[in-house]
Amino acid sequence: LSAQYTLPLGEHGTWFTYFGYPGEPALGPVAFMHRLSASENPSATLSHHLQDSTHISFGVLTTGFTYRWLKLEGSVFNGREPDENRYNFDAHKWNSRSVRLSAMPNPNWTMQVSYGFLRSPEASEPTTDIRRATASVQYNRPLNRGNWASAFIWGRNHTSSPTEAHNLNGYTFESTVNFLDKNYLYTRLELVDKNELLRAADRLRLGITDDHPSFRIGAYTFGGARDIWNTEKISLAVGSNLTFYSKPAILDRIYG
Repeated sequence: LSAQYTLPLGEHGTWFTYFGYPGEPALGPVAFMHRLSASENPSATLSHHLQDSTHISFGVLTTGFTYRWLKLEGSVFNGREPDENRYNFDAHKWNSRSVRLSAMPNPNWTMQVSYGFLRSPEASEPTTDIRRATASVQYNRPLNRGNWASAFIWGRNHTSSPTEAHNLNGYTFESTVNFLDKNYLYTRLELVDKNELLRAADRLRLGITDDHPSFRIGAYTFGGARDIWNTEKISLAVGSNLTFYSKPAILDRIYG
């Protein structure tokens, strides 16, 4: 549920305000399931919760200005992640905020930087807050009988609680090329810091005393698809992909 009102300000500017329930605050790039650079990839990104996970916040109010190819906007919103009951509406305080600066210098390039404060985003850790910074560059190029779309995205979470603080970074590069109308090749390359991979028993087994040890995980996906049936409303394709992973050697005893 959302609504937006836009008011022209002269020949090149506008003022706008946006309400969503649920909706997307001014934080991060376009979410992965809506990016053309990931249009044929059925998998979620490992960096989702460092980059674009606020795309379904239950309660968002955004306002901002555009001038030519620049947009500056700010949001107040509910930063709590949705619960497991996805068929209902969540009600929490709108105590998170964000700001985003975007630029689209021409029809094929778009980029953004954003920063947000998320109050208690995880129900399981109500005393932990997140300060998230993101930056992204997306490129699109129409081709003869096809299209090529790519994105590079960085996201950083600074998590803090009364007892500890952590910094986690995530880097994502993805690209999808459509050629000869019906054929697609795609890739996604990721490096992301994870600090919730080990249970207490696992940490004891490995001799780790930190409650939230951080490990850099890599995922490198290569795939392809081909459309086999298309109508105006439905597209059916067959395809496959292969993902390679990297991780620190200390995790081999737990993850193989």
